[in-house]
Amino acid sequence: MKKKYSFEDIYHLYVQDLYYYLLSLTRQKEAAEDLVQEAFYRTLIHLDSYRGEEVRPWLFRIAYNAFIDWYRKEKRIISQEITDWHLPPSPSTEEQVVIRSEISEWKTGLAALPAAMENILLLRDYYGFSYQEIAHVTGFTIGKVKMDLFRGRNEMRKAREMNDVLS
Repeated sequence: MKKKYSFEDIYHLYVQDLYYYLLSLTRQKEAAEDLVQEAFYRTLIHLDSYRGEEVRPWLFRIAYNAFIDWYRKEKRIISQEITDWHLPPSPSTEEQVVIRSEISEWKTGLAALPAAMENILLLRDYYGFSYQEIAHVTGFTIGKVKMDLFRGRNEMRKAREMNDVLS
């Protein structure tokens, strides 16, 4: 039996995840903040369409649709560095440098991918969504999700290997 949550509980549980997800898609702090509010507004408006599925993928799908609408209006994504990632609470200075370097390298590789592939890798590798949940969020088939995930990881690995050879 699934636990029932109030809208406020859902907001508090998922607002930060949705913000970081939308920030990684938009690369604009203000746009991500606006889209989080838009996503929760749409959630409230469309509560009647909720069919009892998992809340998190349903919210991410709403957020993704809000992003697509925003993206179509903007017609471009302005690249801006993401300054705040989830880092361990108190790593040593050396660990911080390594972690930031790895995140920066991963973000650079991710940004070089097509937007749909970037979104799939982000949902799977950063947020830990299942293939089914990603398919639900993006509207793609599970086969396309797996194929884009495989191809995206290969492209990122090849780019990393090229960088290692050139270094």
